Amino acid sequence: MAFRVSPGVSIKETDLTTIVPAVATTPGGFAGYFHWGPVEEVTTVTNEKELANIFGKPSNVNYADFFTVANFLAYGNNMQVVRVTGSTGANSQIKIDGTTHAGTPNVIIKNETDFYANGQTYGTGANAILFAGKYPGVLGNSLKVVLVNGSGTTGATLTAVAANQGQTYIEIHQGSGAAQVRYFSKGDDLTFVDGTTVTLSGIQRDGLDVSSSNFDFFGQTGGTSNSLRLVLDGYLPVGQAAGSTLTIKSAYAKQISTTATTTQFAADNSGSGDLVSVIVLDKDGTLTGVQNGLVEKFEALSRASNAKKGDGSSNYYRDVLNDQSQYLWALSADIGSTTSRLAGYTLWTALGVPSSATTTVGAGVNSVSLRAGSDVAPTDSIRWQNGWSKFVDADGVDVSLLPLGNASSTLAPIIVQNVCEKRLDCMAFLSPRQTDVENTQSYQALNNIKTYRDSVLNLNSSYAVMDSGWKYQLDTYNNIIRAVPLNGDIAGLVARTEFTNDAWFSPAGYNRGQIKNVVKILYNPASDAHRDELYTRQVNPVVSFPGDGVILFGDKTMQTRPSAFDRINVRRLFIVLEKAIATASKFFLFEQNDAFTRAQFKNLVVPFLRTVQQRRGITDFKVVCDETNNTGEVIDRNEFVADIFIKPTRSINFIQLNFVATKTGVDFSEVGG
Repeated sequence: MAFRVSPGVSIKETDLTTIVPAVATTPGGFAGYFHWGPVEEVTTVTNEKELANIFGKPSNVNYADFFTVANFLAYGNNMQVVRVTGSTGANSQIKIDGTTHAGTPNVIIKNETDFYANGQTYGTGANAILFAGKYPGVLGNSLKVVLVNGSGTTGATLTAVAANQGQTYIEIHQGSGAAQVRYFSKGDDLTFVDGTTVTLSGIQRDGLDVSSSNFDFFGQTGGTSNSLRLVLDGYLPVGQAAGSTLTIKSAYAKQISTTATTTQFAADNSGSGDLVSVIVLDKDGTLTGVQNGLVEKFEALSRASNAKKGDGSSNYYRDVLNDQSQYLWALSADIGSTTSRLAGYTLWTALGVPSSATTTVGAGVNSVSLRAGSDVAPTDSIRWQNGWSKFVDADGVDVSLLPLGNASSTLAPIIVQNVCEKRLDCMAFLSPRQTDVENTQSYQALNNIKTYRDSVLNLNSSYAVMDSGWKYQLDTYNNIIRAVPLNGDIAGLVARTEFTNDAWFSPAGYNRGQIKNVVKILYNPASDAHRDELYTRQVNPVVSFPGDGVILFGDKTMQTRPSAFDRINVRRLFIVLEKAIATASKFFLFEQNDAFTRAQFKNLVVPFLRTVQQRRGITDFKVVCDETNNTGEVIDRNEFVADIFIKPTRSINFIQLNFVATKTGVDFSEVGG
């Protein structure tokens, strides 16, 4: 304490309430191939619905990865997911002139961090991109972006040809000049000056039906060629003469509630006509299951780069899309080029709000379809370098259970040795190859697994667990039966066991080892002989018992040397103890290495271990932290030593029941009863 030189009262507070904290030991971790979502970034997923929303639905090429994660989440509620994609992955995109990026390398914006660090450069230069898909992948090719100016209602004129009463169509012939460009879509409302309103049910170009296409059509300039026939949903009740004026209410604008054409910000700054709404549609039905289904919309935005909302946040359409859209990046500010498919906008700049904004006659709504997005399956090298390696740093990402899905025999040992055995706080879960167990006789499957374990996957680690196979399960997204490795379920059982009991309980058996979502297992080691062969090779059988379901029937790790650590529950016990006590021990760094500090440490650890003992994790323990192991030499090296001896509780793997028959007159005490 500081010394006073004059009378006074000093107050000092000492905190002796330090405890061993609870630590998270059930988060899963997985790096795999998905069709959407952030790339090379750790993302927390809590359930299967969230998994599908963030990373896309499973397909024929990535279902094993998807359902490995989904199956884990059927038991637990925390999976740290990293999406990886092949080297040719690219974001879907569209340039300001309606074409796609012609330069190299591919347009790839991996995640939000990448966008703000590098991605915005795609919005400048000769190949400036107007919009890009939020993430790399073919799913972005289904995105259509619709820009609705104001209320989406614009003026037009019937030119050259009258529309007679009783017709089921209206002919539109273009005059000359860019101002004659008109955009029409199925579902548009056309209202004539006399109040007659009709709705378009189809569109024909030069006699060809184009109403089923995913694109919006517009008449080309120049004479009477390239005419549009607008097919009505009924008869035209009143004839309309050539030259009659009409308004076009876009089918897309019907989804917009605003009727204004100017934002309050523009009005307050003597501007007008800046209001634009953005609708994102699923033109192919890939995302929503409905062709041109609504994906998301943003109403009453501004084309002014300095526009603000009432709360002071930006209302500039690019800022809003980049901050809030789950599917789009808005890259180029040039939505005013008169040579573009989005002709008719006045370019708004950061210099302020211009006095007005104009829209080409008939172009109240403009749309562009994104394309050129791609993704391919990553190689083992990419899976490791860009995915699984994210979990190496224990201080950066908290994971404990790593189901490896359909990892190859090359990748699996890399993950075990470079993640689990370096961190010392997580376990990997493996399955045999699909070809080892699918469409084979039981004896063939057994021999295949033995060969894989002995000669191919030659692992010896208490931080790895191997099961005996794969399961068939229903893919509800595609209504098909899929074969999926069981390691996602086994890791999930370990997570659920900690919720229902504790980490040091075995996840196997009839009480805690029930596998979910099984149509059938590909290989069923139903006989004792098969299970014995597997168990001697540290492979945990997953067995289908009639009337009892599919059960995890083993709890070994892949450690080949017999010891307490060849069991899952013991390895999990020590992970919990080591992680919790190590976390608490950090607060002893830079303290005095004396008897008081050592007593503090023991007073911290002993109650924690006693609690674990009471919860059946250990049978006995001893903590040594005194001058016997903190000698003068140790203290002089600025070290602190504590020896913690643990007797772990073992799980029951073998039960022997002895039944003895005796004569009627025998006293049980005479036969040892």
